[in-house]
Amino acid sequence: MSTAQWSLLRNWSNEKQIVVSCGLIVAAASIHALSPSARPYTELLYLLPYPETNGQYLQGADDAFFVLGWLVMLTALRAIVIASVHQIVTRYRLVSGKARTRFAEQSWLLFYYGLSFTLGMQILVFSTYWLDFRQLWSEWPSRQMDGQLKWYFLVQLAFYLQLLLAINLEERRKDYTQMFSHHVITCALMYVCYAYRYTKIGNVILCIMDVVDILLPLAKLIKYLRYDSACNVAFGIFLATWLVARHMIYNSLCWSIFRDVPKVMPYGCYSGSTGVALDLKDLSNWRYIEPFFDQGGTICLDRRTKWVFLSLLLMLQVLSIVWFGMIIKVAYGVLKGGAADDSRSDDEEEETENEEKEHEEDEKCELSRLHDQASDPTHSKPRSSAAETGQMQPEFFQRAGGGRLRMPRSRDRKELIGRVGCNGSL
Repeated sequence: MSTAQWSLLRNWSNEKQIVVSCGLIVAAASIHALSPSARPYTELLYLLPYPETNGQYLQGADDAFFVLGWLVMLTALRAIVIASVHQIVTRYRLVSGKARTRFAEQSWLLFYYGLSFTLGMQILVFSTYWLDFRQLWSEWPSRQMDGQLKWYFLVQLAFYLQLLLAINLEERRKDYTQMFSHHVITCALMYVCYAYRYTKIGNVILCIMDVVDILLPLAKLIKYLRYDSACNVAFGIFLATWLVARHMIYNSLCWSIFRDVPKVMPYGCYSGSTGVALDLKDLSNWRYIEPFFDQGGTICLDRRTKWVFLSLLLMLQVLSIVWFGMIIKVAYGVLKGGAADDSRSDDEEEETENEEKEHEEDEKCELSRLHDQASDPTHSKPRSSAAETGQMQPEFFQRAGGGRLRMPRSRDRKELIGRVGCNGSL
């Protein structure tokens, strides 16, 4: 597939997100309702697999269908929320230009992260490992897990997979590489957590990340509404929370894994179904990847698996340090009297301001031209239209397909206005 074809496919997929995702949801619901023989498969898309009689749940390969179902559901929800917010801000003119799209996207992130952080903190506060990281390993390698924790973890995995899909379908921004790397590492980390039954650690990490991810879109929304003083306050809170959560608490969690794993949970290999320790002499070298394909097989915890997991955590920390350096630059600018701008985002606000200035200049030029015509008798007769003269301005008004005319861009518009007598004002 050529670059042009891929670009067309990507643009079409981006524009039809609501239609495609809602169509898939309706199709799955229709098959589930009309075909009883298919229900054991379609219910995997919305019901947690592997329930136990004691109310707990196990992990297994069918969990992938639940993640897929929520991937489609979150795609639909995201597109609907963004479209609705965009319509509202356009109708009431809360923000203008490209900032409308960014405002809608940040509204969706604030909505989702607010819900996920609330649920994650509820699970964390009422757990045995609240304020005690040693308890993260107390029941390992137990295969059973609470249904609420399992739902939360799988939906979070679906959300980050959906983010990966979104940043590749939509127009790429200047922080694409950092965001893509972050989402890939996060998804890999969550998959390792789930396969190796580190879901408790995953709960702590997601809460650490979500509390910061709530404040960032909130500060951006305030920025788009042009409340600069309130934005600076929100940015200060965001900066302090980032430092505490992503560099202090996060690194203390990494230190706990390094220090407590051999003490609380001794190294060794265990049966995935019973938790009984196994003799290493009877195991193959493929035992490390077995949890990714067979949750009832062998699961190991030794120096290798510990450092693979820690390496993923530290890679995420490196990205956080890079971003924190950018945030410090913004904070320095605020202390010097500037406003809080996210240096990782596109320059859509600057483009919007430039468009507004150009629009104001165009209006001034038009008013100046009309005033000159009214005061000069030689301009009393209106100019002939392009249709009357049989002349068009092909370099300004171009066919866009389907008989429609493409309006001139801002650069062409300046040149056009200059030709009708506003060179001085431009």
